[in-house]
Amino acid sequence: MRRNGFTLIELLVVIAILGFLAATLVVAALGLKQRAKIENTAKLVKRLDTACEAYFTKFQDYPSDFARLTAAEKKAGASWPAIASDSYLFDYLGRPLVVVTGYGSGGGKSESLPPFLEFSTSEMSGSWSGAHSVKILDAWGNPIWYELPGFAHGSSHLDTSRGPSSSTDSRFDITSPGPDGSYNPLADKTDPTDNITNWTR
Repeated sequence: MRRNGFTLIELLVVIAILGFLAATLVVAALGLKQRAKIENTAKLVKRLDTACEAYFTKFQDYPSDFARLTAAEKKAGASWPAIASDSYLFDYLGRPLVVVTGYGSGGGKSESLPPFLEFSTSEMSGSWSGAHSVKILDAWGNPIWYELPGFAHGSSHLDTSRGPSSSTDSRFDITSPGPDGSYNPLADKTDPTDNITNWTR
């Protein structure tokens, strides 16, 4: 007489199949989450790039990280300070600016400008109360790097679309270290691997 039910082997096969399906779903979910972070960071880099261009349109200059260099670095003509200048970039783009527009008998005239870019709370870290204290973060919580002049947009990538050669020919680099969180400025410029930048994506 045949009994209804599963044999031990049949149960093990079913469990193995369910385990395989569960593992596949977990891997797929992690992949989708990683893809979403990459896409969100790429959008942030694009927004930063666009805001820097809007800043240039207003002031005929890009936000500069020159103030972060030490006296020795300035004297040596260093263009690669080992710093994450995202906090200075936030000061230029993410805060309201007061601009002196002229001088008259009553003193200077100024204009208040709204921020060039609005940031979500997940894209920032630090206190609003002090200057140079807010960092711009990618989707993994790592600082976004900004360099001017940029290596990838440096002297071999002159932008002559604005007319004759000038100090604004060399564009800026914006870089997220990407999923691995590793950022080596010089090595990553020649081999950006998983970095998300304003010149490769």
